[in-house]
Amino acid sequence: MVLKADLKHFLDEEGKVLELTKQAKAVFKFLSKIVSSVTEQIEQPVIEVDLKCSTRAEKLYCDGSIQATSTAIGLIEWHCDSCHACGTISNWQGSIWDKQERTLH
Repeated sequence: MVLKADLKHFLDEEGKVLELTKQAKAVFKFLSKIVSSVTEQIEQPVIEVDLKCSTRAEKLYCDGSIQATSTAIGLIEWHCDSCHACGTISNWQGSIWDKQERTLH
């Protein structure tokens, strides 16, 4: 399964999380954890996200771990090492889940 997600689709104009369905909340929680983990270690080529795979339906549990990386074009790419679910996250920059240290010049 490939999940192409735009973080802005979960947020209002002020960057606050929209009212979401139960399923959408679960997906958003999963994606925002990936963004936080990757951006805390943005210089690392591959980040082991402290997160179990939760991309499958409730009855199809996966024990896999998530690995992710930030690309030169501003996407976060992630994949599960077990079920091979994968995806990209765009428009995460500047969100409250973006943990990059900022340098003022």
